[in-house]
Amino acid sequence: MKGKKGSGLKFSSSKPFTVGAELEVQLVSREDYSLSNSSEVIFREVSERYREIIQPEVLTSMVEIVSPVCEKPEEVVEHIKNALYEIDRIGEKYGFRVSALGTHTFARKEETKITVKERYIRLLQELQILLRQFLIYGLHVHVGFPDSRSAVKGYNTAVNYLPLFLGLSTSSPFFYGEFTGLHSYRTKIFEQLPRAGIPEYFDSFSQFEELYFQLKEGGFIESIKDIWWDVRLHPDLGTVELRVCDSNPDMERIELIISLFQGLSIAAQEEETERFFHQVLKQNKWNATRYSVSGKFIEKGGTTTVKEKIYSIIKDLDKKSIWKELGIQDRMKKLKNVLRRKPVSEKMMLVYRKTGDVKIVESLGFIQ
Repeated sequence: MKGKKGSGLKFSSSKPFTVGAELEVQLVSREDYSLSNSSEVIFREVSERYREIIQPEVLTSMVEIVSPVCEKPEEVVEHIKNALYEIDRIGEKYGFRVSALGTHTFARKEETKITVKERYIRLLQELQILLRQFLIYGLHVHVGFPDSRSAVKGYNTAVNYLPLFLGLSTSSPFFYGEFTGLHSYRTKIFEQLPRAGIPEYFDSFSQFEELYFQLKEGGFIESIKDIWWDVRLHPDLGTVELRVCDSNPDMERIELIISLFQGLSIAAQEEETERFFHQVLKQNKWNATRYSVSGKFIEKGGTTTVKEKIYSIIKDLDKKSIWKELGIQDRMKKLKNVLRRKPVSEKMMLVYRKTGDVKIVESLGFIQ
């Protein structure tokens, strides 16, 4: 489908399977870990080399770290780590630091301030209380594709495996000072938005265009940025963007997530994507939301766990020489050990059971 002016969406070609990431982080007081509305201080004090990497977000108590385009996940993580150290350097002087969890463990919407930016004000008018209670923080990962056809293949494959990426990242079992019983409460908050959650498969890029222009010509979106699916095609950048993950302080875990997404994007080009029933997709995502990597993962051949499915994919991509092709085969041998560690959400639960103190739990978001 074409837009009113007769022009479709242009997919901007990217170097195949390059990677980048965006990490949303909290700014918290060094004294009591409450949210600190300090983003303006950062943008005033940040050194020149980080001005493009550290960017404002919807709340003044958060910023987004945006990596440049990289060949390898390890490079992306290095950029993110350096930017986080820069923020903490500034925070030492002004009394705040960085925490990277999917939710703040005890803050409330009354304590937040919306960044004064036209887009955020427009969203506040539309979303009302939903945006005001958006004390949530995510990790977004981009993989580059040379054309729209290859991107649709990568996108459809990602739809199937959203629970794996979510399970690896879970870090939000607390909200408003309460234990929610879920490993990723951020996920449930985000799903309240009208254009969020698990998207549909597309048979072609033109099918995606048709949906896009229906939404745009109806006045519901202005650009792709107003579509908040768990994974989305991003024609402007020539990427597929994974958006299902909680923010996370474990840099090796982030590297594993990026590597897995990069590897699956390559594998998707050589095989037809198996399509799951939408109710199975929803159930799988719920299982990861509720139980993290211990949750069950349903596929047509039977049921396994999120963790075992990740191990299986890592092994399968190794057999297909994809890790070797990417030049990260040795790195993956180390990264898969992340799966032996407890997810951040489980660590938070264990600390809470011992201490009953959500402020101590918040400190688990400090960068590892």
